[in-house]
Amino acid sequence: RRRRERHVARPSRRRRPVSIGTAKGRSSMPKKGVKRPLGAPPTNEELSAYSETELLYKSNLFRLSTAELIKEVVPPQSSQLEVAVRALRGEILSLPPAELSWEDRGIGKLPLVSHAELSGLRLANHKVSLPWAPPEHVELVGSYLLRTVVRPSLDVDVAVRIPRACLLSKDYLDHRYVDKRQLYLAHLGAQLAKPSAATAATAAATAA
Repeated sequence: RRRRERHVARPSRRRRPVSIGTAKGRSSMPKKGVKRPLGAPPTNEELSAYSETELLYKSNLFRLSTAELIKEVVPPQSSQLEVAVRALRGEILSLPPAELSWEDRGIGKLPLVSHAELSGLRLANHKVSLPWAPPEHVELVGSYLLRTVVRPSLDVDVAVRIPRACLLSKDYLDHRYVDKRQLYLAHLGAQLAKPSAATAATAAATAA
């Protein structure tokens, strides 16, 4: 009798997969500044850039031209301008209160005003008075806040909020609010035009 040899299948020893980025294995992704080998598949960032170029720009040359144009028109972020805006905000909030009045005296005559800067206004009502006070809030708005301002003109828009104590509940009638807003802004601009330490610091920082 012949003995039949039985072959017992032994389990094959497979190597355990090594996780990327561990001490035993190295990442297959190319490092920054290291040239990838020829024929390597593109990364996820490159695939996303290719798709964006094809869908939005239709041409790689047009995308490069747009990127260079943006570099030329976008101004650099300046900390000195931020300091100037903060100085301006502090000066506005520290202005003293005042009593403003404007009264029309007829055709061909200058209006009767409490402050000289109000004489050039033309209001809808015959007589307007306003208890002026510093604004409640001074906020930075516009294209500079959204980082969309372009060269060569660098404009910074500032919005001020008139305090409630300066207005009445019925001021929405007969253009009263519009007249009072003109008085408020005219006096604010005249006060900021006066030379002071804060305005000098703001002008120096802006010019720098």
